[in-house]
Amino acid sequence: MTGQESPGPGMDPICDEDSLRESRLRYREYFLDNENEETTPRKISESTKDKFQRAVIGAVSFHRGEANTIRRVLEEIDTIALKRTNEGFNEVNFTIGVLNCLFISYVFGAYPQHLWLLYFVEGAYMIPRKFYNMWNAKPLNHALYYLDFCWCMNFTSMFYLALLIATEFIDGMHIDDSTRETFLKSEIGVNCGTLMGANIVLPFVACLFHDLNTMTGFFIHIMPPLVTYTFMWHSAAIKDSWPSLFNLSYLSNIHYFPKNGSIFIVPGTELDSIVGNAIVLYLAWWMPYVIFMVLGGLDLPKKFQADGVTPANPKFDTVFHSTMRGGPCITIGKIFRGRSKKDSLKQMEENNFDLIDFFIYMGFHMLSSISAVYVIGYPCFRSKIFHLFMLIVITVLAVTRGAQRYTYYSTRMYSRALRRQFAYVLDNSKES
Repeated sequence: MTGQESPGPGMDPICDEDSLRESRLRYREYFLDNENEETTPRKISESTKDKFQRAVIGAVSFHRGEANTIRRVLEEIDTIALKRTNEGFNEVNFTIGVLNCLFISYVFGAYPQHLWLLYFVEGAYMIPRKFYNMWNAKPLNHALYYLDFCWCMNFTSMFYLALLIATEFIDGMHIDDSTRETFLKSEIGVNCGTLMGANIVLPFVACLFHDLNTMTGFFIHIMPPLVTYTFMWHSAAIKDSWPSLFNLSYLSNIHYFPKNGSIFIVPGTELDSIVGNAIVLYLAWWMPYVIFMVLGGLDLPKKFQADGVTPANPKFDTVFHSTMRGGPCITIGKIFRGRSKKDSLKQMEENNFDLIDFFIYMGFHMLSSISAVYVIGYPCFRSKIFHLFMLIVITVLAVTRGAQRYTYYSTRMYSRALRRQFAYVLDNSKES
């Protein structure tokens, strides 16, 4: 530094003479209102000058560090905002989402006989669109999520509706009443039971108007119970509007439990009842899914190969692994496996779940799904008021979850993201 002593250890050579001069002036200015100070500046010793110079350089470095920190914070906030925008968080998508919910509600109330068609048309767009997003999901591909039970039930319903529509245009194509009755029985049990229960217990079934992925998940869980409600309680209007598509003359003769009075049945029997057909439909999904997972699906998302060291470079995720990472792995490990929380957390981080974990999970999946057919589905079948009440309950739950997410977006999201990003800085400041 020209005209000054060379910087001592720890001093920043970037600090120039102007910075020192400005600081000295400010130091002097500090005493202007002090009447006891001499008007003529006193001579400052070299040691005092050196200490003062060190302090000034430290202050300049501190402010430079502050600027860098603020810049990094702003960049992180911009990154979060850009991520949300890329996910569709904008006024256009939000408006479309709100208007679509209002439109579905209007059709459900004013024209229930046409709700099935709205379900078919919107599902034909939303489900493939979400699949595109899932296929391009990072770091793992989410396409195999479509093998989950709720998705497969929607595929089955839409395929059946497509067949019914095709019978109107293809000569000679016919679906007999027996097949129609069997399918309707299965749908009533599954949609009013299992899918209705899924709306209650699954935390990700939420109404986020701007987010196509979340809204599609909400759509495939709530629309089947809504459509089933219209077939059960507005069948006359549906027959009048679509006489060649839906006969529904058999609807008044179907019964929930077997005619012999039994409640608990052997799977594959008592197909004259809603319960019997719903259980068969569930097992028609459960068994192939278990086979797929056992033969290879369980290993797809694992981070490491069998030796626990070699990276596996996974590409696909599954609903089972996603659910286990959400906390059930810890619960299963604690209650059924005698596993420590530390070991469970390691499994969650590495997606390393064994067959015992999987079969415990699938056992509970079966138990809860079939139980919902009895506990929720039967009251919905017996009472229009209860059915409507359950639809209101699951709607309120979905809206509440969406409201919680929007509250998080507007209050805590940025602070949590910043704390996570700069955790090491905070930890270092505590240590110092």
